[in-house]
Amino acid sequence: MEMDLTSLDWTLVGWEPNSWIFLPPETLLALDDNALKQTCVPPIPASVPGSVQDDLRRAGVLPDWNEGLNTRLCEWVEHRHWEYRCRVQIPAEWAGERILLVAQGLDYQGAIMVDGKVVARYKGMLVPHEFDLTDVLQPGQQHTLSVVFEEAPHEQGQIGFTSRSHLFKARYPYIWDWSPRMVPLGIWDGIKLQTAGATRLHGCLPYADYDLDTATGSLSFRLDVTSPRPAAMDCRVRVVDGERVVADETVRCAFAPGRSETTFAFPKALDVQPWWPNGMGEQKLYTVTLELLDDEGKALDGWQGRVGFRRVRWLPCEGAPANAEPWICEVNGRTVFLQGVNWVPLRITYGSVTPEMYRQRLELYTDMGLNILRIWGGGILEKEAFYNLCDELGLFVWQEFPLSSSGAENVPPDDPEVLAELGAISASYIWRRGGHASLVMWCGGNELTGRDDARTPANESHPAIARMAGVSAHLAPYTPFVATSSSGPCFAFESSRRGMGLHHDIHGPWNIATTLDDWKAHWDEHDALFVAEVGAPSCSPVEILRRYAGDLELWPPTLDNPAWGKRSPWWVLWDHFAEEHGFSRDKEELERFVEVTQQEQAEALSYMAASCKRRFPRCGGVIPWMGHDLYPCPTNTAIVDFDGQPKPAALALKKVFRG
Repeated sequence: MEMDLTSLDWTLVGWEPNSWIFLPPETLLALDDNALKQTCVPPIPASVPGSVQDDLRRAGVLPDWNEGLNTRLCEWVEHRHWEYRCRVQIPAEWAGERILLVAQGLDYQGAIMVDGKVVARYKGMLVPHEFDLTDVLQPGQQHTLSVVFEEAPHEQGQIGFTSRSHLFKARYPYIWDWSPRMVPLGIWDGIKLQTAGATRLHGCLPYADYDLDTATGSLSFRLDVTSPRPAAMDCRVRVVDGERVVADETVRCAFAPGRSETTFAFPKALDVQPWWPNGMGEQKLYTVTLELLDDEGKALDGWQGRVGFRRVRWLPCEGAPANAEPWICEVNGRTVFLQGVNWVPLRITYGSVTPEMYRQRLELYTDMGLNILRIWGGGILEKEAFYNLCDELGLFVWQEFPLSSSGAENVPPDDPEVLAELGAISASYIWRRGGHASLVMWCGGNELTGRDDARTPANESHPAIARMAGVSAHLAPYTPFVATSSSGPCFAFESSRRGMGLHHDIHGPWNIATTLDDWKAHWDEHDALFVAEVGAPSCSPVEILRRYAGDLELWPPTLDNPAWGKRSPWWVLWDHFAEEHGFSRDKEELERFVEVTQQEQAEALSYMAASCKRRFPRCGGVIPWMGHDLYPCPTNTAIVDFDGQPKPAALALKKVFRG
C-alpha cells in the first residue's frame, strides 16, 4: 500500500539558517509571531516535485531569472533554509504495518520532521532516500510532515578541479557556459509513503535479449531482496502484451538472510517481437510483473515495468586499430549509424520538468531522425518518465555517471570515502534505470583525464574509473562501460596524427575558428571512430532575445555589452562576423546578425554530420553538442531554442539524419 504525497497541498516556509532548529514543536507548527520572526519568507503555496526557486517565483518573491541579469537577484536563496510541509492523513488500515517515507529526489541535505520534531536526516541529491516513520506516524491520525533543506553546498561550477568534486550535486547550475548560477533546492522528484513487510524487494533489474535465430526472447533478473531468514521463495513472473499473456511462470529462488542479491533466468523462450531504435522498426514493449510469494502464494512484494527485447552488440569500426573500443552499434543483427545530440536538463530547476515537457522535446528529436542521446555527466539522472519515453520513441540513452571536466584540472577524485559514494551512486543509477530497452551505454563521466597528461582521456587505471567499471560489470554485464568521453589516446582530432589510429572517440571543436572552408577541410580529413561532442554556435531567435532582454540593450552583440557578455560570454560572435558581413556598432541590424549566425551553424553542422555519416562503418556515429537551451542564452551551441523550437541547424541536421 502506498500514498503519493505529490498530490497533497504543500506549503513552503523560508527560514534564516538554523533558526527553526531551536523553536518548540508547537511554535513551529503554529507559525506564530515568535516563529515568523525567524523566517525570511512566510508561508507560500508550493508544488511538489519542483524547486524552492519556482515556488518563490510564482509567489512574486523572485523575479523571472530568465530576464536580463535577474539571476543575480536570486542567489540569496541558496543561503537560507527551506521547509516544505503538508498535512497527511494516515489510513487506519495501515495499523500494524511498517510505514516508510520514500523520496526519489531531495536536493541536497537537511532533515525530516513529523509534527515539528526532527526524526531523520539526509544528504545527497542523486540517490533516493528512505525513512522508517513507523514509530511517529499513527494510523487513523493526521500529522504534519516536513522536509527541511539546508543551505546548498559549495560546489564548483565549470571552472575548477574535478579531483575536488566530492559532493555529487548537479554542477551546471553553479554556472556553466550555457547556464547562469542559480542553485536549485527542494523536492525535485517523486515522494510517497508506503507500507513494507519483513521481506522486501528493493530492486529489480531485468535483462531482456532477443534471439535472432529462433525469433524468441529470453529474460533474466537480478533482485535486491531483504529476507528475515534464509528462505527458498517463489517468484512469479508475468509477461503481458496488451490483453495477451505471453508468459506466466513461477520460479523457485533461494535468498540469504538479511539484504542480498540473487539472479535467476526465466525458464523458457518467449514469443515476442524485437524492439528497434528510431528509424529501424517498431518500439515493441511488454509489461513485466514480478512478485515474491510466501508459502501460501500471497504476494509479499513486487515490481512492474516495461521491457523491450533486443540484441545489441558493439563491433570494431572498419580499419580500427586492435586496441580501440568498438564503436559500431549492431541492433538485432543490423548495424546502425548512431546520430543524436548531447542532452542537458530542460530547465535550470530540473525539479520543475514535467512528463509533458519531456515528451515535447523527445518527439522533436525523434522527428529529426535521432536514435541516441548522450546524458552529460555534469547534469542529473533524469526522471523515470524520460527513460520511459526513450523506450517508447526508440531513442538509445548513453548515460554518464556524475563526473565532469573542470577546465583547470579534469582528474577524477580518489579519496576512499568519495570512491565509496561514487560506487553507491553508480549502483543506484543502474538499479533504477538499467532495465530500460533504451539504456545502451554507461560512462564514467565527461572529459576526464589522467593524472599526468591533461589532454589524454582517463582509463580504468584510475581508481574512480575502476570503481565505476566494477559496479557496471557486476550489475550491467550486458551493457558496455566506457571510462570517459572523449576516450582513447587523444582528446581531440589532430591533423598531425591523422592515419595513426589515435583518434577513437573524440570531442570538438565547438566553434568555427576561421572560415567555413577551413571547417569543411577539417572534416574532410577527419578519421575519428566516433564523434561524441562537436558544435558550432548561433544566436537565439530575435523574439527570444527581445523577450528576455529585460532592461538591457541588445545592440551591439559584443562582449562588452552585458546583454551578451554577462549572459553567454563564451559564444559572443561579433568578431567572427562583423568585418566579413559589414556589421557596425552604430547601425542596429539584429535580425540580419541572428540570421547570419544561424545560417552558418546550420551549414557547419550539416556538413560535419554528413561527413561523419559518409564514413560509416569507419565512423560509428556523431552526437552534436548540444541539443537545447535550458536558459535563454543570447548565443550558444544549442540547435533547439529555449522555447523548444528547432533552429535552422536542427532542420539541416534532420535532412542529414533522415537521409
